[in-house]
Amino acid sequence: MKSFRHAPIRFAALLRSAALATLALLLAPPLLRAEEKPADGISLTLRAPAGESVAGTTVAVELLALNSGDTPAQFAPPAEVEARLAGGERSWLVTLRGVETGATEIAPGGFRRFRYELLVPKDCRGLIVLETLAAGQPVSRAAWPVTPGATTPEPERKREPFRRIAGLKAAADEIERTFQGRLSAHEPIYFVYGPDAPAAKFQFSFKYRLLNVTEGTDTRLPMTLQAGYTQRSLWDIDAESSPFYDTSYMPELFVESLAPLHEEQPVRWLGYRVAFKHESNGRAGDVSRSLNTVYLRSGFVLGRMENWHLIVAPEIFLYVGSRENNPDIADYRGYGQLRVAIGRYQNGPALTYTGHVGRGWERFTHQVDLTVPFKTSLLDLETYLLVQYFNGYGESLLSYRDKFETVRAGISFVR
Repeated sequence: MKSFRHAPIRFAALLRSAALATLALLLAPPLLRAEEKPADGISLTLRAPAGESVAGTTVAVELLALNSGDTPAQFAPPAEVEARLAGGERSWLVTLRGVETGATEIAPGGFRRFRYELLVPKDCRGLIVLETLAAGQPVSRAAWPVTPGATTPEPERKREPFRRIAGLKAAADEIERTFQGRLSAHEPIYFVYGPDAPAAKFQFSFKYRLLNVTEGTDTRLPMTLQAGYTQRSLWDIDAESSPFYDTSYMPELFVESLAPLHEEQPVRWLGYRVAFKHESNGRAGDVSRSLNTVYLRSGFVLGRMENWHLIVAPEIFLYVGSRENNPDIADYRGYGQLRVAIGRYQNGPALTYTGHVGRGWERFTHQVDLTVPFKTSLLDLETYLLVQYFNGYGESLLSYRDKFETVRAGISFVR
């Protein structure tokens, strides 16, 4: 295996990485403890709805059941969960009603999501707080904004599509974990460590919804304009003074249209994304690297999300603008990549392959990520054990011409 040469410490980049990672974690959606006492080894949390809600409509929340025990456990979700909704000086008693019923078996260390519906009172508006009313258990709260409903009644024919959109569920929602409101997870978030220098590698990523380009219908969710940011660093943590080898800063602007989830179909389209993306390592002189791309990504899923399923997500891209610091990068990255994932994203392990090939079908690059869910008392959020294998070119912009092979392991918060 080949080790990279050391680079000077980038203290400002380290501070920026820590600040943004902390911001993403602090904005995670509040979780609510379920009303009913779970079986031994089962812990229950409720995930609040993401984004703004409209008064008078039904929103979806999820009950997450995690088996922290060492043996499989049977769990039947409660049909109803009593709660209180408060906003300003007013409050309302509400009931979360389960959509899914029946007991299910949860593997050790695994989890399962169950959908619940909440009718938001018509006179709610502004920032509201939802809290459970579980006797003998700590009260947990979640807050999100509610906008007023239409003041002038419309004909039934016009309102029907918008009533149905409230019950639609994006297929990609089974993969993405939304933080809160307009800010949500984007690419995977992880920290891994291995035996080869640079030993440590970490990435964090988020996106912010700027506006809805189109309104939703009874068959389609809104098309959105979003700003995204991803930062990936290679850290020579074992070397003297622990310098950062290289960091890639990747802001992007994209239009995204997600397809509703139709479980009755064996093969389902997830939607598409069209984006402009800038990537650079923020350095000057001979070690400066930068490029701009425009890409199109789509995806399909085979199988039901709560069971084993296969996801195929091809991506094609074009280079735009100057590439004077790395003119031959297409020889190593090519003009597209393919992601293939198989697993149980709701409550089990997943194996993801990402690959691309350089121009002329030479210089193949492969990355394989194995993630297994787990939960500890220290981290009261979804976490995964991650083993990552990399073999190819361009793990860093600085040394995109050098081939590198390594295995690292660590923790992932978004996969």
